[in-house]
Amino acid sequence: MLPRPEADESNETQLVVLGLGANLGDRLTTMVAATEALSELAGLQLAGRSSVYQTAPAGGPPQPDYFNAALSVRTRLAPIELLQQALDIERRLGRLRPDAIRWGPRRIDIDLLWMSQGDLDAPGLQVPHPRLCDRPFALVPLLELVPDATDPRSGLRYDTLAAAQVPLPRIGELY
Repeated sequence: MLPRPEADESNETQLVVLGLGANLGDRLTTMVAATEALSELAGLQLAGRSSVYQTAPAGGPPQPDYFNAALSVRTRLAPIELLQQALDIERRLGRLRPDAIRWGPRRIDIDLLWMSQGDLDAPGLQVPHPRLCDRPFALVPLLELVPDATDPRSGLRYDTLAAAQVPLPRIGELY
């Protein structure tokens, strides 16, 4: 476990991969707006952007397909602080929490998928994302950015998992 209740005040940064998803409204425009808002956060530097993929919803009621992508960022922010900033960006872009329907449609979703300095199990936040290994829509974009990423708990490389082998329709880029 990586206990970091406050931001790291040293010069050390860690690599964090954020997942983006949207299936309401102008999905790509919203995801680009989220990317721009994240890149403007103090203590965070955008390091990479994956392709954008179109994927079927995972559970929930009938709903439109999602656009999914991932961002890699270098940050000194504590994971909890980064999550709070991401949730604030979601609110500004029109997402209301708690969602009325679990796994229902949403204008934007920003998740902390993985971080280079281990794992975290805290109230309201688990990193790596608890369902990462089973979700191609999160795993494939992550591996595009960090091909040798491993699960810090099991030591397994994510690229060896079945979900990493699922072909996803690539629809474009986050500009």
